[in-house]
Amino acid sequence: MYKAGIYCRISIEEQNKEGEYSNSIHSQIQMARDYIAEQNDIAEKQVYVDDGASGSNFERTEFRRMLADIELGVINMVIFKDVSRLGREHIDTNYYLGKYFPEKQIRVVSILDNYDSAVGTYDEMIEIKTLLNDMYLRDTSRKIKTTIQTKRSMGEYTPKQPPFGYVKSKTIHNHLEVDPYAAEVVRRIYRMYQNGFGCTVICRTLNEDEIPCPAKYKKEVLKTNYVWDMGKGVWTSSAVSEILKNPIYTGAVVIRKHEKPSYKLNYRRSIPLEEMELVSDAHDAIISKEEFDLVQQIRKGRRVSYFDKNNEPHKYVGLLFCGKCKTVMRKRYLSSHNGYDGYMCGFHQKQGQNYCELNHITFEKLDELVVFAINQQLKQMKMDMKNFETWIRQMQPELDSKIAKLQAKIERNMEYRKQAYEQFMDEVLSKEEYLELKQMYETENQKYQKELSELHHEVQSQQSAVNETKMWLEHFNHRRITVKQLTREVLVELIDKIYVYPNQKLDIYFKFASMENSADRILEKDRVM
Repeated sequence: MYKAGIYCRISIEEQNKEGEYSNSIHSQIQMARDYIAEQNDIAEKQVYVDDGASGSNFERTEFRRMLADIELGVINMVIFKDVSRLGREHIDTNYYLGKYFPEKQIRVVSILDNYDSAVGTYDEMIEIKTLLNDMYLRDTSRKIKTTIQTKRSMGEYTPKQPPFGYVKSKTIHNHLEVDPYAAEVVRRIYRMYQNGFGCTVICRTLNEDEIPCPAKYKKEVLKTNYVWDMGKGVWTSSAVSEILKNPIYTGAVVIRKHEKPSYKLNYRRSIPLEEMELVSDAHDAIISKEEFDLVQQIRKGRRVSYFDKNNEPHKYVGLLFCGKCKTVMRKRYLSSHNGYDGYMCGFHQKQGQNYCELNHITFEKLDELVVFAINQQLKQMKMDMKNFETWIRQMQPELDSKIAKLQAKIERNMEYRKQAYEQFMDEVLSKEEYLELKQMYETENQKYQKELSELHHEVQSQQSAVNETKMWLEHFNHRRITVKQLTREVLVELIDKIYVYPNQKLDIYFKFASMENSADRILEKDRVM
């Protein structure tokens, strides 16, 4: 008897169309239960619901609970509506379907895909569908981004949580109002910094004076639904630094403060202050423009050098972060090595183990893991491109046929409309009959034109995905990257961000092909850990 777990997911965008707790969730559950009811060897054991969760990554609460239940033996079967519910990120989705579930001997059923791992193997068509889900995710992300930027260009503050020092207006949509208490703390931070105090001293002073940090203030004082780690309810240097460099305190709304290298990544790259697009006088200022500019000059003069004695940037500068607290990893000095031996969490280094655990990785191990991850990613890209090109060739005749049929229907309706007009002029049809037919043919043609446009867009998206992959592979497909070749230039070209976790595990966010992968997962797959 199979012990089945029903997995359901819907994104925030889809959720908004369906309602706060999505009707689609109920339909997904019912579809799975109807499937179970038709079987004799399946019993429902658990239901896992990620309502309002993106399919771009797998760090979802209920999905992780399902994996935990698999490890504990609570369930040995997973049922979902279709592959897109499991995830829209190509590589990770294929990892679970093609490796994780089979290795754990988990039966997988994707109802609408007619896929059952008990009677068939994970095939190429399922893999191709994950690629198409990827493309859908990319298109959706682009549309959302355009809408948000339009609102911000009109002076609206679109994020759900206002910055420390402000609250959302209850009367004006997406408008900020000054919070007197928090605003005074912001002014105090600016005054202290202008008087020569650094971020570390400022945050220590605020903690000693028991001033609630932004997260704690939003949660406990403003009583918002802000989610934060209860173990860290203190001011940090990074929190102070963020306030000091945020132009929103001058009354401006930033159209683009960050950008995502990929629609799949949670990581966002900060845009330099001088490159930000601002809408001035969008709300009341806490800090004057002159005071803000003065602080930026002071910050620039105090900026720490990340260059070695040869005036070359250290290899991982700007790329390496602690996976636990997201703080920059700093080089660790060991007297036993008579120098630096690797990197450790900067927050732990400054504040101690009460704020973040000891997280350290040696230079040698870091290079080893990064090189391996890069080569595995390049290998996967080659396979993806080969499979995708094959699928495009196979589907092209079908797409051409659909396009030809739609064009024929459009031309036919144009001819029918012409004939109707001639019959009207010959008084065979009344004016009302003619107008009714004219409207019908025009409505049908609008529908056909929309379908035709979608098909052309699909073809263009497919080719764009292939070209994007080829662009990156042109640089690296003739050789494997070695530790010796792992230069600063290679890292900057290929990688956006590296998160380091205890036990020397990594999450690496790649620039190329808009794909994300986890080095520790790859290493575990190939048994080199």
